[in-house]
Amino acid sequence: MMVKASDFKGRKAIAAFHQQAFDTVVNGTRLEGEVNFVHFLNTKIALMNGVVRVMLPGQPETSPSRDSMQLFVVTKCDEGWQIEGLLNTRKLTLERQFFLDDFDSLSAEAQRQVTDLVAGLKASGVITPPQIDAK
Repeated sequence: MMVKASDFKGRKAIAAFHQQAFDTVVNGTRLEGEVNFVHFLNTKIALMNGVVRVMLPGQPETSPSRDSMQLFVVTKCDEGWQIEGLLNTRKLTLERQFFLDDFDSLSAEAQRQVTDLVAGLKASGVITPPQIDAK
């Protein structure tokens, strides 16, 4: 069973969940982000759309395959603006989506062969992860 931040209730529990990730699997990862727009529904509620790019440890630039889009619901309270809800999803170009659609249409055996081919190329040093992400 995969545990996610939405399984927890309260700021402290969610923060503890994220801290464990920051201390282990994403340790050394750098995030770059920007806000695309903020749309005020009224003076106390807004929608905010943004994008986050991920730079894995040891990589000189972000990995496009890890780009995420986010939609926030934020409310204004006495302490300032607070995030009430978040939708976070990977951002895919049409080319990547077409590739994934093609891959998904292959038989299980053909998918295994493609996966084995890529793993073999990576193991032999013919390709490296940044080359896989490059367009």
